[in-house]
Amino acid sequence: MSKLHELAQLGQSIWYDYIRRSFITSGEFEALIDKGLRGITSNPSIFEKAIAGSADYDDDLRRLVNVETSVEKIYEVLVLKDISLAADLLRPVYDKTNGLDGYVSLEVNPLLAHDTRKTISEAKRLFEALHRPNIMIKVPATPAGIPAITELIGAGVNVNVTLIFDLETYKAVADAYLLGLERLFAEGPSVAGGHRVDSIASVASFFVSRVDSAVDQVLERKNHKELQGKIAIANAKAAHIEFQNIFTGSRWENLANKGAHAQRPLWASTGTKNPLYADTLYMDQLIGPETVNTVPPATLNSFLDHGTIAPTLTSGVEDAISQLAQIKTLGIDLGEITEKLQNEGVTAFAKSFESLMKSISEKRDRLLSGKKGYSASLGEFHSTVENALMQIRDQKIMNRIWAHDHTVWKDDPADIINRLGWLHSPDVMKNAIPEITAMVDEVRAAGFTHALLLGMGGSSLAAEMFRFTFGVKEGYLDLAVLDSTDPGAVLTYANGLDFAKSLFIVSTKSGGTVETMSFMKYFYNQISDAIGPEKTGQHFIAITDPGSGLESAAKELNFRKIFLNDPNIGGRYSALSFFGLVPAALIGMDIGSLLDTAAIMACNSEGCNCPVAGDNAGARLGSVIGELAKAGRDKLTLITSPEISHFGAWVEQLIAESTGKEGKGILPVDGERLAAAATYANDRLFVYLRLENDSTHDAKLKELLNAGHPVLQINLLDLYDLGGECFRWEMATAVAGHLLRINPFNQPNVESAKVLARRMVSAYQKKGSLPVLTPSLETDRIIVYADFSPSNLEQAFSAFLAQANPGDNASSGRSYIAIQAYIKPSEDTFALLKALRRRLQLKSRMATTLGYGPRFLHSTGQLHKGDSGHGLFIQITADMPEDCPIPDHAGGEGSSISFGTLKMAQALGDRQALLDEGRHVISFHITKDAVGGLKQLDRALI
Repeated sequence: MSKLHELAQLGQSIWYDYIRRSFITSGEFEALIDKGLRGITSNPSIFEKAIAGSADYDDDLRRLVNVETSVEKIYEVLVLKDISLAADLLRPVYDKTNGLDGYVSLEVNPLLAHDTRKTISEAKRLFEALHRPNIMIKVPATPAGIPAITELIGAGVNVNVTLIFDLETYKAVADAYLLGLERLFAEGPSVAGGHRVDSIASVASFFVSRVDSAVDQVLERKNHKELQGKIAIANAKAAHIEFQNIFTGSRWENLANKGAHAQRPLWASTGTKNPLYADTLYMDQLIGPETVNTVPPATLNSFLDHGTIAPTLTSGVEDAISQLAQIKTLGIDLGEITEKLQNEGVTAFAKSFESLMKSISEKRDRLLSGKKGYSASLGEFHSTVENALMQIRDQKIMNRIWAHDHTVWKDDPADIINRLGWLHSPDVMKNAIPEITAMVDEVRAAGFTHALLLGMGGSSLAAEMFRFTFGVKEGYLDLAVLDSTDPGAVLTYANGLDFAKSLFIVSTKSGGTVETMSFMKYFYNQISDAIGPEKTGQHFIAITDPGSGLESAAKELNFRKIFLNDPNIGGRYSALSFFGLVPAALIGMDIGSLLDTAAIMACNSEGCNCPVAGDNAGARLGSVIGELAKAGRDKLTLITSPEISHFGAWVEQLIAESTGKEGKGILPVDGERLAAAATYANDRLFVYLRLENDSTHDAKLKELLNAGHPVLQINLLDLYDLGGECFRWEMATAVAGHLLRINPFNQPNVESAKVLARRMVSAYQKKGSLPVLTPSLETDRIIVYADFSPSNLEQAFSAFLAQANPGDNASSGRSYIAIQAYIKPSEDTFALLKALRRRLQLKSRMATTLGYGPRFLHSTGQLHKGDSGHGLFIQITADMPEDCPIPDHAGGEGSSISFGTLKMAQALGDRQALLDEGRHVISFHITKDAVGGLKQLDRALI
């Protein structure tokens, strides 16, 4: 017996808050029905993701667009077909339960939420068109919707009353239902296929988790966090008391004697919005008889795995009533909050409906024009990839990923089951938008004009990508990112920012990243000196995991705001969490639109979208990059339209840190200038991300295709499609990890360089100096450190490059070159580094990468030490003309190390970690100005 059957024995029916064509037709829905699922609900947002995010509906769309049919008509044809198919599959449940369950709910057009007459007309029309007894029409509990309930029940139409948040609205809904039953008994049904009083059904959808999302914010501001996460359940339990009172009195008994059924409370919005709460909270705590719980897929999977079955709805009622009384004494008007939630819900559904119409229109136009969002020219590798996709289908890999099945990657669940929160970010983070926007509005009103993000790797790269891609909307904060421990870089911001108008974002998952915490302590002291310690904390916000050292420090230092991220999300998978969205909102991005495109891509990547017969984007991209890497095409070369060029740096850290381990790896090549096709060896896979109407790289890509190189092309309609791309690449990385048989969520080699750097820092603090290396060559400007003794710089380069592995077959692995620049980032140095990279690329025909240290340690550093070991590492350091101390404590005066010392310790530690792993390393230290030294290195390659 499944848990759903056990709940049914306790009197609670579980419905599914999800629908899409392939889910219905693939057998997945029937399998859930067999497990005890007893109904299904839909809404415009669900349909938008399903229709826009998959090829499920393309055949019907092609047929419909070839006849002149309106978008609204297309929508109705598609949706009514889904509803009809689902209703037919649930009909046996309906019959077996004598009409208690087995229902499918369809929303009335949300744009009619404030029009009683049109709501009634539309609901009747849809009910008659579907012509099935187990259809429920969803009507919002707005002032205009409540009289519609009476009319529809009185006409014999099953009604799911939605968007109920408060007790008064609930009582009005129940009264409208009773009035409708009385009218139905007196007059009989008036619609075709309408029910009589003894067979009609209705549920009252009482929304749960959104109440906590709203009330928790107010409780935080009032510093009464002990009530957080409790009010939504208390509110639902109070509603259940009202249900018991309403459906036991004489009025109800009179109707019950005529065969009427009670209008069961349906707990809606029961997916946990706050990742810090138990993921089954709103299922575990609301189990009781004569109730329904409609749950999203992730919540159902979690409950089936570890949910608790017990009659909890009627326990702790006194505590619930007490909690509701407590928030009232705190001056919190729950009625005002719930009224706002209902208004926001109506607006959100209306927006989703309009967005759905837009999505259908865009898809119709794309089908008519023959444009595709994705194309692949894989040549000899086509059959290999197709075989991998069939394996993924047969082993149900995509379903298992969504079910958080760690065996997709490893038998050991460590560093896997606690790293899959990113799967749900597009939906979960929708509920965090009000909290984020409230903070943004607050700092704008306070006069902040600039923001500096202090972070490394996954905590900073998404923010940087958004800033360079979208710019800064007028009136919002100009964002910069500091991820260099070079003292010159630190001082550039210290001397250039107006501290009175600057906000500092301290961003670290672990809450202890040495670079980030060093930045925080330094700037905290700088601002404290400038404006006084009592105001300093209001210039800082933190983004971190719960329970981290940063959370504690932020509380102690009175930070303006602390965003606690889902701890089940790794840093490199965090773009669509607080780590990426808070900075995005500060620059004025529409984070709702970004999450919309991500949610559509997430829907596309679901298990029911077959990787073979469907268009599962995550599975397809992951199969290509995984299988071609196994075949020796392991240099994933990214080509992007200029406007989205910074997306490549984010992908680089995702792929490199996820796949470079256990002697395997996919090298992401970002920012390498395109060259003639003949320049490239047979170790490349090219992925072209092309923005609509941009042809910058089209000719070069055609040349690569003609030369037989494998090429993928991904077409983006606009910049906000990057939300979808973030999710596509995250899923693709997970799939590639499966194919490579590695764990894509851990980073076992990252710590080695950190350990060595810490040892050197410790030695410095004891001895007052860092280790001194023995030079292999000294010139007037450059000192060379290598495992050979060159006579000049030219010979140093040629001897070093001669160590490359030519990679004559897939198993031997062709070498690549990684330039690691531990120097101050600037436009001049970056231009010279790119020129040096170009010469190395053309001279060696090897793939090249370029990264500033220590930034790259948090992105590509794992790959450098964990892959098959064919990298050639060129480390460049330089004397630092200026330095600044790192405070031992925020607000304190002592300092035991400087940024310059920390950076050199990191460079030395990384060099030694590479050598310990058997890598080839050459180090060039520039003793005078970095620009002059880089020019000298460039001349040595001519």
